[in-house]
Amino acid sequence: MTWRWGKLKVTNDLGKFRKAVIWKNELPSIPIKLGQELEITLELSRPIVSEDKKLALELKLPRNSSYYALLGIEFIANQTSKLIIKTVIGDSSNSMFHSELEQGKENIYSGIPAEYAEIILNSAKEIAIESKWLYSGRITFACGAHSVVGSSEAIFSKVTKVLMVLLQNELTADTFLSDDSVILLEMDK
Repeated sequence: MTWRWGKLKVTNDLGKFRKAVIWKNELPSIPIKLGQELEITLELSRPIVSEDKKLALELKLPRNSSYYALLGIEFIANQTSKLIIKTVIGDSSNSMFHSELEQGKENIYSGIPAEYAEIILNSAKEIAIESKWLYSGRITFACGAHSVVGSSEAIFSKVTKVLMVLLQNELTADTFLSDDSVILLEMDK
């Protein structure tokens, strides 16, 4: 399903015991104490001015060593020739997130842990370079949730890449890919 107007939250069964929740034009309500920020800047060869967007993805895979992550991004368009990508580390030591996908099976904590911030930044940069990103502005990874046992750099990298492709899909006027297709294509890489 591709949706362009208003707020939307959709839960997707991706098959093979994989589930995803997508928020569009809003972010999940996650209380966190914001901390350090990591940032990179990329120069765009032919920038396009677009519109502001918010997207979040919560992903749960079958139980294995790495199976849960939630990330939310906010894209603020501007009229420069730069793409700024920022990750905000959030202190989540005491704050729980109620996940519809986990349903009490494991504790899910709010915030983007410091150990995943660098991989989020690098994965976003990788997709921006590979896809020859055109949209000038600032992408901020400002909200997230994780599991102490079920989260890892690998799952946060995967969710970051999916979010970047979903965002590009939202910013492209002539897109033909559904959100499920985008998620499945990126997960199977």
